[in-house]
Amino acid sequence: MTLPNWNLKKFYVNIDDNKISKDLKVLSKKSKNFSNDFRNKLGSLKASQLIDSLKDFEKIQEIIQKIQSFAYLSYCTNQLDEKNKKFYQQVEEKISEIEKNLIFYGIELNKLSTKQLLPFKKTKYKNWIENHRKFKRFQKSEDNEKLLVEKSITSSSAWVKFFDQTMARLKFSFNGKELTETEILNFLSSTDANIRKKAALVFGKTLKENAFNFCFIMNTISKDLDIDKNIRGFEFSESSRHLYNQIEKSDVDSLVKTTSDNYSSICHRYYKYKKKFFGNGKLNYWDRNAPYPGQKESKISWNKAREIVVNAYTDFDKRFGDIANLFFENSWIDAQVKKGKTSGAFSHPTVPSCHPCILVNYQGKIRDVMTLAHELGHGIHQYLANKNGVLLADTPLTLAETASVFGEMLTFRSMLNKSKNKNEKIFLLRSKIEDMLNTVFRQIAFFKFERTVHEKRAKGELSEDEICEIWMSTQEESLGNSIKFDENYKYFWAYIPHFIHSPFYVYAYAFGDCLVNSLYKKYEDGYDNFKHKYQNLLQAGGSVHYQNHLNNFELDPKKSDFWQLGMNLIKNLIDDLEKLS
Repeated sequence: MTLPNWNLKKFYVNIDDNKISKDLKVLSKKSKNFSNDFRNKLGSLKASQLIDSLKDFEKIQEIIQKIQSFAYLSYCTNQLDEKNKKFYQQVEEKISEIEKNLIFYGIELNKLSTKQLLPFKKTKYKNWIENHRKFKRFQKSEDNEKLLVEKSITSSSAWVKFFDQTMARLKFSFNGKELTETEILNFLSSTDANIRKKAALVFGKTLKENAFNFCFIMNTISKDLDIDKNIRGFEFSESSRHLYNQIEKSDVDSLVKTTSDNYSSICHRYYKYKKKFFGNGKLNYWDRNAPYPGQKESKISWNKAREIVVNAYTDFDKRFGDIANLFFENSWIDAQVKKGKTSGAFSHPTVPSCHPCILVNYQGKIRDVMTLAHELGHGIHQYLANKNGVLLADTPLTLAETASVFGEMLTFRSMLNKSKNKNEKIFLLRSKIEDMLNTVFRQIAFFKFERTVHEKRAKGELSEDEICEIWMSTQEESLGNSIKFDENYKYFWAYIPHFIHSPFYVYAYAFGDCLVNSLYKKYEDGYDNFKHKYQNLLQAGGSVHYQNHLNNFELDPKKSDFWQLGMNLIKNLIDDLEKLS
């Protein structure tokens, strides 16, 4: 199966391209000129000049993020290459120096009165200014902000890089071969129970052998976050995440409570159903996402996966199918599994002057098809939102997973409708239910694990055993007593990249899944002008508050039953599965 590698030539020819150093020099000059033109002068500018200053700032940000995107995308597909690593680090350091010239701008904007900021109300930047204003009481002096930017290279950023390098270098000894993380995890969904068991034991054993590093990274990342919380005056370590996501902690608490309240009726119920097919008193943890006994899953070629996913988007709306095709036709996807490549999948928005880039590790399974559908949803969202410019293209977490989860649902429904017999329907329902359990319940269990780790770390460094105990407690609560664990499973927290890369991000998946379940119900019910309103939602990026969009669909996450609507859809799928089984 020939799999694509992405083409980054829209950014730069390669990491040796002379244009990179030229752009960095241009950036340095532009940032210094910007500082000279506007530092300590914003309050005396005319309305048009003030608006122009933000436009100039945005142009500089476009170049910064273009270089950063290229450096990261080049690095993440080959993290073991010394030249790639050096280039990535050099770009980070040079950009950090450049950004120090720009820090004053955000601080001085927030020093302006509400009246002085009125000119922005009639521009596309209105929402950006309002969101930026929310950070006012948490901002420090310019000197302190510069120091925080400079220190980030040797604090959080350094530990993120160390984590990535550690995971990329780990070798999992399996049947005489040295496998990567992606390769060994793939065996956890093997049809052979013995292979799954051996892969799980090897994976857990290797994590345990490297637990000192992972424990040290987790403690350091958590302490760094705690220091930042105290410096800025946040109440909780998670507060900055909620602020960036433009969401209230009470809304997140409501989501967490509703999900936890449904552990028994959904999550525990499904695993109780599944264990009956495996002939054991309990379901081994390595069988949680395993194929059912006797179930045959044929390999799905890359071309077939493309056809399935693009057709699902096209059947919904031809415009979406056309955008999805762009990613295949222009090599905006990197799908090949290779050593040194980051595991998992993502869609990187990059910048409006280029295009989004999707990374997957495609291995021909139904889950890989759903992952492709998921990331293409992100890609379509990012492609549509790019028209807003780099400051407003980025979508807050509240809507960040909407298009991706909606795309998964479109693909699932398309495949289910086209399935030829009962066994196919059962297979698809089981796959979809497990994906939704992983998206909602697993991620909320992750979030509760993070909450507890960060709360306890604020009082002192945590030992390996303490972190492992928190992990097992939150896992057992969410998975129920139908799942059997072994000693090594307690180290599985160590490989989750979100805990290191973006603490507290994980609730985005549950938020997105439950939100999409409600949106999709509106679509199925033929809600008036749905496709037009949905496209407007995606095109808006971060230029409109998410609640305004949801009002267009008569949805309100502040209502007590909003999250339960999403839970009920999963319950209904389990009902359908049990009837067919």
